[in-house]
Amino acid sequence: MMARIKTQTLRVGLLVECGRDGLEDVLCRRIFELLCVLPGITFEADVVPMDNKRRLIQECGTVAARLLGDGCDRVVILWDERPAWPQQDERLCWHRDRQDVLRNLVQARVTEGRAHLVCIEREFESWLLHDHRMLSAVLSTPAHRVRVPAQSNPHQMPNPKGTMTSLFRQHRGRRYVDVQHARDFARCLQDLNSLRRCESFRRFVHCLLGRSPEGWTPYVSRDRRGDE
Repeated sequence: MMARIKTQTLRVGLLVECGRDGLEDVLCRRIFELLCVLPGITFEADVVPMDNKRRLIQECGTVAARLLGDGCDRVVILWDERPAWPQQDERLCWHRDRQDVLRNLVQARVTEGRAHLVCIEREFESWLLHDHRMLSAVLSTPAHRVRVPAQSNPHQMPNPKGTMTSLFRQHRGRRYVDVQHARDFARCLQDLNSLRRCESFRRFVHCLLGRSPEGWTPYVSRDRRGDE
C-alpha cells in the first residue's frame, strides 16, 4: 500500500503600504480568495498593513524577519512607485526604493531569496484600472448603469489615481477616496482575467506562489530596477 505524502500549505507574508482596511489590505485579501479557486493553488497569507510607504521601507526588514520566524515560507513586499502625495516635478525612482528595502532586509538578516520585492508601476489604482467591468459595477447604481470603457495601458498613465478620481466625479458626482471605496472594489472584483494582463500583477502573483498559475502568461523577469 502506497503511503500518503502530507504536503504543507504554503504560507506567505505580505507587507503593504496602506493602513488596516485600506485599499491594498482589502483588495489583496480578495485577490487571494480568487487565486485559491484556481486549479492547484492553495496558500495562506498574513497581510501586514504598514500605514505608509516610508514606514514600509524603513521597517520592512524587521517585519519580514518576524513573519519568517513565525512560519511564513516567503514574504512579499509590495509598494507603489508613486508616493501618496508626489511633488509635481518629483522624479520616481524604483532603484532608490529597492536599495533602501534591500538594505533594511540585510540589516534584519533576512535570508536572500525569502523576501521578494514588487513595485507597482505608478500605483495600486493602475491594477484596478485594468478591469473596466469591475469599475463599471462599482460606479453603477440601480437607477443608472455605467459602462466604463477599457483603459489604455493603465500602468503607463502618469496619474492613475487622478484618472480614478475623474471617473468617480463623472459617473457618481463624488470624490474618490481609496479607503472608502476599497470594499466596493473587492465586492465587484469577480475574477483576475483583466488584472493578469498587467505585468507587475503577474510578477506579484509569481512572487506569492513561486510560480505562475496554470494557463497564465508566465511572468518573465526583466531588468526592472524596482524589482528583485
